[in-house]
Amino acid sequence: MERKALVLGLFLLMALLPVREEGFADTRPGKHAHTEEHTHQHDTWETPPPTYAGAQSTRWGDSAAVTRGEPLFQTYCMVCHGTDGKGTGPAATGLPHAPADLTHHFHYSPGDGDAYLFWRVSEGGEVEPFRSMQSVMPAFKTVLTEDQRWDVLAYVHAKFHGGFLPKSVTGEGTVIAVVPASEELVVKHGDIKGFMGPMTMGYKVNPASLLKLLKAGDTVRFTIDTKRKAIVTLEKLKP
Repeated sequence: MERKALVLGLFLLMALLPVREEGFADTRPGKHAHTEEHTHQHDTWETPPPTYAGAQSTRWGDSAAVTRGEPLFQTYCMVCHGTDGKGTGPAATGLPHAPADLTHHFHYSPGDGDAYLFWRVSEGGEVEPFRSMQSVMPAFKTVLTEDQRWDVLAYVHAKFHGGFLPKSVTGEGTVIAVVPASEELVVKHGDIKGFMGPMTMGYKVNPASLLKLLKAGDTVRFTIDTKRKAIVTLEKLKP
């Protein structure tokens, strides 16, 4: 039983994050999105099927649920997702579908994203579109009870999400390219806590006029509207 738990622990929560890019321009793998680690990060969550559409947790912020979820995470998740939740666990290297960076999320408020998260833990990589992406995450509905699945999600939310996503986040980085035709800024930035890890990525800029005074090599501070998924303020920093 212990060995079975360890094997299953290689894969739990490998796909808690989205699989489809909407809002950010050209952020598909091989284009403007590049993370520093072998993890996957996207800018939206997939829509769950109707059978999971009504799933909703009452445990966000419930300290007892977080406490119950911690040993579940350590048993089933940490080997892939690592102690930092960024998908850098010892078993992550070489997996065909990289473990999700659990610090990167789109959980704005209770009920918003609950169904997706519960679906991913429950069905794993055995359903589309994740099967085609070579996800090897098992369906944990056969391993963990419904209560246990919500508890481990409560732990992930508290430990790695840091709560619900704010309306806006701020980052700093270096401009790699300015693309007026697509109203896009490609920037290499550091960690944006609770939103995006260090990466080079193309972001929509609204209004596009903010791009006019920028060039490759500039250092900038920017604010992202997390709902609109676009940079809404830009400030060029002095060298």
